Amino acid sequence: MREGAGQWRAAPRPVDWHARREAVLARDQVCQWPISYDGTICGSTDRLEVDHINGNTNHELWNLRALCQHHHRSRTGQQGGRAAQAKRPKRQRPPEQHPGLL
Repeated sequence: MREGAGQWRAAPRPVDWHARREAVLARDQVCQWPISYDGTICGSTDRLEVDHINGNTNHELWNLRALCQHHHRSRTGQQGGRAAQAKRPKRQRPPEQHPGLL
């Protein structure tokens, strides 16, 4: 799929996005997704994409990292799920009084 096709973005990319993307991919070279608590990363070189670490409006190089397509999609799905869940009203009954106290 060509870049930008079918993509929705909350914040526009800067005009020099392609240069930033290439700089991040040259810097990282492999997927930076942490796979264990000891600092081990995925390390895949297959289908690398650039991910915003903290929010998608800051395009500074320190806020960008390379992720393989699998981990980038997984992260994006998690973020979307959390956002949707936060917007959803709570569907919980109010606590009922104990029958012995009625």
